Amino acid sequence: MTSPSELLELQGASGARYRFRRVKDPAALPAEGGNFVYVRHLDEGAQLIASGAAESLHQAKTFWSKAVERHGADSIYVRLNIASKQRLFEHGDIAEAHPTPMHLDGEASSRIA
Repeated sequence: MTSPSELLELQGASGARYRFRRVKDPAALPAEGGNFVYVRHLDEGAQLIASGAAESLHQAKTFWSKAVERHGADSIYVRLNIASKQRLFEHGDIAEAHPTPMHLDGEASSRIA
């Protein structure tokens, strides 16, 4: 297993690149709106478990234990993005490029808000 890096860069389906920073303690998630991803680090690199967008990144804690228990997630990465329209666009761009094994609300959508 590779060790988690402090930054994670993902490319969306549009070709845009998005930089996320790791939050070591889920209790320390920021209150601002943004995008987040749950990640599992493997020898081959980072595997996305789920991605989401939230009005408050505190909401990223909602499904964290499920991501750990069922999918082996070991890190949460966040991207502050207060503008709702932009946050949702970026989430859709990332989700289109990176299908994940976990859906956060039990449906096809991975948006929490």
